[in-house]
Amino acid sequence: MRLRQFMCYGFAAVLLVSGGWYAHGWYHPHDHSASRRVRIAGFRFISPLLDVELPEGMSMRLEPIPFKNKVLDFVRQQTQTGRVSGMSVYFRDLFDGPWFGINEDAKFNAASMMKVPVMIAWLKRAEKDPRILDRQFYYDGKEDLTAMQDIKPRRAIAAGRKYTVEELLHYMVNYSDNNATSLLYNALPPQELNAVLDGMDVDNDTSAGNNDITVHGYSGFFRILFNAGYLNREMSEKALQLLTLADFPQGIAAGVPKGTPVAAKFGEFNQGEERQLHEFGIVYHPKGPYILGIMTRGRDAKIQAEVIRDLSALIFTEISNGSPVKGPGGMQ
Repeated sequence: MRLRQFMCYGFAAVLLVSGGWYAHGWYHPHDHSASRRVRIAGFRFISPLLDVELPEGMSMRLEPIPFKNKVLDFVRQQTQTGRVSGMSVYFRDLFDGPWFGINEDAKFNAASMMKVPVMIAWLKRAEKDPRILDRQFYYDGKEDLTAMQDIKPRRAIAAGRKYTVEELLHYMVNYSDNNATSLLYNALPPQELNAVLDGMDVDNDTSAGNNDITVHGYSGFFRILFNAGYLNREMSEKALQLLTLADFPQGIAAGVPKGTPVAAKFGEFNQGEERQLHEFGIVYHPKGPYILGIMTRGRDAKIQAEVIRDLSALIFTEISNGSPVKGPGGMQ
């Protein structure tokens, strides 16, 4: 195992502005022709399989995913009309394992989506000692890191109060509160955050001085949370349950029927006139759960959110009208 390097140039400039920590200096290309399948028991939000990945676009019946071309046409239309200047998509059937990517090797700044590994690192601690979730931290309010967020948290921690880790996880994940994230992030040693990347099949490229990642690279967080392959089943379930409460109703969740569970995290990153807006999530469709990851570049975050919503609706409709996303026993 080669050494994973952890480089931090300040919390505000790294995790919250540029989307995470500078970690995983080694970038591993993925093999599109590989396939694997391992089983494990699961609960409501996690899988009965440990992990499955087939060659791109192929199902267990060795047939292409039927709506990939419709998604490809949608992406082309959004760029040609100028609604976005760049866009990547990742889709994966979480039971059988077929997947496809569109512009999947394009690199984006993960931004607030890197709050997910901070959550995972704390839940990994809680596996050994559940009392860690009751540990308290004091927020003095001297610095308000939500000021740099264009999409402001609907709720945020208040100055002069103590919060448990459990409460801070809620504010960080559900409302994307940067101040809650700061308290949790600064209390973790670098090696624990690197261990999350090492254990979850996630690669980010730091060679250009940015915390760049691809849709396929980021998908490792959601694939292995769903498959309980890093956290145990109880903590994987807890992580995904927290993500189902995320407060970003204008994205993936807006494209599916009301009441459909979506475990998701969004991220925003601005540099000059360019706006990046992304969302990654698991949609618990009645025919079976799937991952949908969408990363966008453009000049108008509102339009980019509409693009994410519209693609989410397209895919949900295609699955509803077509063959079921099969899984052992279906969804409960």
